[in-house]
Amino acid sequence: MHSRLLARNDNPPPSLGRPAVVGFLTLVVAVWMSVTASAQDDDRQHETEARAALEEYFRALNAADNEAIAAVSNFPRLSVGSNGQVVLRETPEEIAIDFEAVRQSGLDHSTLDLAETVHVSSDKVHFRIVFTRYAVDGSPITTMPGLYVVTRQDGHWGLQLQSVLPPTFTREP
Repeated sequence: MHSRLLARNDNPPPSLGRPAVVGFLTLVVAVWMSVTASAQDDDRQHETEARAALEEYFRALNAADNEAIAAVSNFPRLSVGSNGQVVLRETPEEIAIDFEAVRQSGLDHSTLDLAETVHVSSDKVHFRIVFTRYAVDGSPITTMPGLYVVTRQDGHWGLQLQSVLPPTFTREP
């Protein structure tokens, strides 16, 4: 019974022919391109949503609105300063920037000068950023690079990690 299964077959397999092979390869490439295009569309959508959260963070910061900053954040939220200092905020209530002290220091607003997407996944986008802080008279005070990570938690895109490097420009007093 098993000897038939193991018996040698000297007959070559039937040839598919060039048109069949070309058709099969065309189908494989079309499916691959469709899957790739769909994944790229998904990445673009995730990037767009994450970028909107990043831009909203800067709007809330410039509006001196701690509640809006908390609303566009995901928790726990980690900040790593230019000197390596680490601040961990576990809850939205821990977002408590003293904007009066910030204004008294001479800072008026910040601009997001660059937000380059570095990595994208379905629930996280890494941005290489550069921002500039300005005085009330509109003159630049400092320009700083950094890495901001925006995540999606329960469908909500928010800033979860900000790491800032030392300034690339600082105005002399």
